[in-house]
Amino acid sequence: MDRTQLRAEGVAFGRSLQTGYKSLLMYSADHPAVERATQSAYDSLGALLQHMPQLIFGFMNGRLLLNDLLTSEPTLRLLDAEFARRGIAAVTFMTGISLAEFGQALSILAAKSREIEEAGGIKSFLAAHPLAGVRIVPAKKAEDGDTILGMDTESYLMAGDDLSPQSSQSGKAIDVLLHCAQVERAFSAPPSGTEILELAGKAAETAFLDQATDPKEIAKVLARVLEEVTPERFLAALPAGKQSELRGWPADDVADDVMEDITVGWVTKRLAAAHQDALTPAAEEEALRVMMVGLNMTRMVDRLLQKLARTLEEANLPPTLYDRIRQGIVWNSLSQREKHERLLQTARFDNHQFRYLFEYVKESLRVRKINEAIEAATHYFGFLDAPSTIVQEELPRALELLRVMVEPVTLPFISTVVEHLGAELLNDRHPIEECHGLLAAVLIDLVQVASNQENFEIAHRVGTALERSRARDPGRHAGCCGAALPHLLPPDSAGRLIDLYMEKRGDSGLTKTAVELLTWLGPVGGEEAFSRLIEEVVAPNRVLLLRLLTQLGSAGIEAARKRLSDERWYVVRNACYVLGDLSDPDLPQALRGALQHKDVRVQQAALAAIVKCQIPESATVLTEALPTLEAGLAEKAIEELSFRKDPATIEGLVQFIRHSRGTKPGSLEKAVHALAVIPTERAAGALGAVLSDPGHTSMVRRSAADALMRSSQPTARRLLEEFVHAAPTDPLAAGIQRALERNAAR
Repeated sequence: MDRTQLRAEGVAFGRSLQTGYKSLLMYSADHPAVERATQSAYDSLGALLQHMPQLIFGFMNGRLLLNDLLTSEPTLRLLDAEFARRGIAAVTFMTGISLAEFGQALSILAAKSREIEEAGGIKSFLAAHPLAGVRIVPAKKAEDGDTILGMDTESYLMAGDDLSPQSSQSGKAIDVLLHCAQVERAFSAPPSGTEILELAGKAAETAFLDQATDPKEIAKVLARVLEEVTPERFLAALPAGKQSELRGWPADDVADDVMEDITVGWVTKRLAAAHQDALTPAAEEEALRVMMVGLNMTRMVDRLLQKLARTLEEANLPPTLYDRIRQGIVWNSLSQREKHERLLQTARFDNHQFRYLFEYVKESLRVRKINEAIEAATHYFGFLDAPSTIVQEELPRALELLRVMVEPVTLPFISTVVEHLGAELLNDRHPIEECHGLLAAVLIDLVQVASNQENFEIAHRVGTALERSRARDPGRHAGCCGAALPHLLPPDSAGRLIDLYMEKRGDSGLTKTAVELLTWLGPVGGEEAFSRLIEEVVAPNRVLLLRLLTQLGSAGIEAARKRLSDERWYVVRNACYVLGDLSDPDLPQALRGALQHKDVRVQQAALAAIVKCQIPESATVLTEALPTLEAGLAEKAIEELSFRKDPATIEGLVQFIRHSRGTKPGSLEKAVHALAVIPTERAAGALGAVLSDPGHTSMVRRSAADALMRSSQPTARRLLEEFVHAAPTDPLAAGIQRALERNAAR
């Protein structure tokens, strides 16, 4: 990147960083404004890191520092002042830094200056808050004007003007090496060769662990240190054979050779230690990474590999180990185009080839080569056509690859993969006990990742596949597909799904998707929907939410039942509506209290729900509630009982009639009719009791007499005759006697 482009893109990043900084000072770290600003700054940083291994960003004497460029930029004065207040000169952002690591660094940068002072200054504060992917350098003064520093910027910041390229003072380069090695020490006399070698080793190790300056600068600093001491002083610390080999070499070449030896020595020692236990892919990956750091220091590939082969052989490590590391180094030296071609030629991916694929896809996405990443991933996913044992083996790492690919531009590809994986659930070639649980887990994990983008279509496809698989044999698939469905989405997605349902009310496809996803979520969906219903103040929206709840099945039922004991009448009323529409199998028992609620509107909703559900035992619950129901509702309830003709309601009707003597004549007449249509001896006896009770109005008693006269029960005539005989002077007795005589004459 040329100086003009570096300045333009660096300033753009600085402005987005300043915006994120101000957002953090105003809000908490999890505030949406902070998240948006952090993402924007991170994206801007990513564009810069496409062209360089790291970006050094800071301020020196009121000027903006971008790598080795110092320039004026008035728009960033606020950030300059905040950095100065905290004693920060610059921040180095490393290639590969994650969004989480970037956000953590931004939070540290925005820490209150008082907290930093109380911690003992910026160095102590940073020691207590270690960061990954980022290095923060304390403030130092710099000269005025736009300046190309001509050396490692962090070293310049640490050493100040005394270590300028024109300086001839001895002993200063060793200070830079001390900084690279992260060692706190001062030399009053020129260091010995052993001391220099020890510092070089520590500096290299900090580079291996990603905690030091740019690795290629370490060899340069070491060469400058060697220029400041006599050659023999340093060579004396090396083995005799190495002394004769290096004697007369330039300082740069000696430094490169030393760093190569340190690199292969570190790698061999680490691999030998791992080999004693069990050499894992992770150990090999670490060795390859360190070799790449060493290669970055010296750029002498062949010589570095020759040294590695020799040291591994001396350590009695298998030759195949060297071959794999060499292949990894060769792979990393290829261009992206060459890597792409090789990946497409790979028929089956072993562990190392998969890591190559993984890193290639990750890097391609980072530099926005989306099509190339998708093409390589598509080729890899051809394993889905392989035998079931291969599919089962590949699924865990396939998910690992998909996870790094989840972003808006790749979702169509991921959706296709999901569809293919869903089809595997329905493929009988996979033994259920071996594959279905794993397939379901992979799909669920993938949905969890994709849901971060709020792409619910993918979740719906997965849920549909799981549901179809479970429905084939619910008992057999309960432990895999059925168990996976409730975990399809994170619980906090329920709110967004309800928003989608409300916003897309005219789109039947989207609303159906939202309803099914909420149903699969289980109780969480019902709880969120009912909570929204309680809080909603707009009538049309309440209607929509009620409609949604009545589509959620058991989730809606569970949420509604919990609200039946609420103190607010309208909450209980809505619960009754939902339970009635969902035909809750336990509805009669659930609505006992609602039928006796003090608010008539709740009684009305409960009665309507029971009438709608037509559950047999609900008739008994209705008769129990008759004494407490409002008069008009009691009559409607009795009409329902008349329709059902349930003998189990006789006792309840009798109790209602007995306790309502002299009142509610309309309800009592209907209650008598409800008894009359029940074709049992017990019902006839209850009618006889009403007829004989003078406490009832003549109209109610006449209704009972007429019912007995029409009854086909053998005891009906006997009850009428007994009444006439027992109360001959009763106003109804004469009419009943004439009716009995007419019937006898027939």
